[in-house]
Amino acid sequence: MKRRTFGQFTLATALTPWAMQAGAQPAKYPAKPIRFVVPFAAGGGGDTVARMLAQRMTERSNIQVVVENRVGAGGNIGADFVMKSAPDGYTLLNMSSTYPIQAAVGPLPFDPIRDMQPIMMVSRDPVVLIVNTNSKLRNARDLIAEAKRTPDKLTHGSAGVGSIAHLGMEELAFLMGLKLVHIPYKGSSQAMSDLMGGSLDMMLTSATYAAPFIRSGRVRALGIAGAQRSPAMPDVPTFEEQGTPGYNVVDWKAIAGPRGIPPEIVAYLNTELNAVLAHRGVQEKFSTEGTTPVGGTPEQMLQIVRDDIVRWKRVVETGNIKVQ
Repeated sequence: MKRRTFGQFTLATALTPWAMQAGAQPAKYPAKPIRFVVPFAAGGGGDTVARMLAQRMTERSNIQVVVENRVGAGGNIGADFVMKSAPDGYTLLNMSSTYPIQAAVGPLPFDPIRDMQPIMMVSRDPVVLIVNTNSKLRNARDLIAEAKRTPDKLTHGSAGVGSIAHLGMEELAFLMGLKLVHIPYKGSSQAMSDLMGGSLDMMLTSATYAAPFIRSGRVRALGIAGAQRSPAMPDVPTFEEQGTPGYNVVDWKAIAGPRGIPPEIVAYLNTELNAVLAHRGVQEKFSTEGTTPVGGTPEQMLQIVRDDIVRWKRVVETGNIKVQ
């Protein structure tokens, strides 16, 4: 079978400290709760990471951080709300790798680069393909055989059209030469419910989100993206091991705000978030779930977003993927 490969996506594999002026607390900031806007439903991977960050920031600095879910349009409703909010450091977006995908397929009601103030990359996470425990699919070979026997019958769910789960699965299907049916949801938790209930055949999602369901036996993993297996699920083979080279999709999380936030507030938030990621409890939690803390500077985060927009445009064009 002829296969094509796409450009690989890589991030730093270790927490990168930022030696910027140590982020002295700006005068009179914060004077009220900081809001993390999650553009997907509660209970999903991004929501889980946002709530953990909010809790640790509150514990560390007595900064009240609240999480608000604003769902819809593949994450664009929440993103648009944040990008058009006052640039005062109180309304921030819990961004994910879906953001550059939406920018790649556009158009958006905001400019994904000019209207966005990067704060910090938080984490990176390989994606894993999961099925119901009663599914007859047990590996990539089974998936290929069944999909070719019944084209346009097998369903895969995602957190919405143009999400990382949607485009990541479209890319995998393209590499394998398969035709699948995409079922969009308003969040990963809704798709997971249908998967466990048996009305959805499969779902691509982050290793962090999938890990507890896999460990408890509620779902089964068919394969994981990337060149290496995840330490959190060493029994799950990569798709490369199973004959699909070059499949390397990463689900990342980051924090951003609207353009115009004062530099001293950006520096303060970056320093606080880097400190949260350096916390032993956070690192142990991430390690258990198979995700990697990233950290670093706003400039490093911006470059990742730029590179990903280019990467996903190439994926959409090469695979002739329709997202509308």
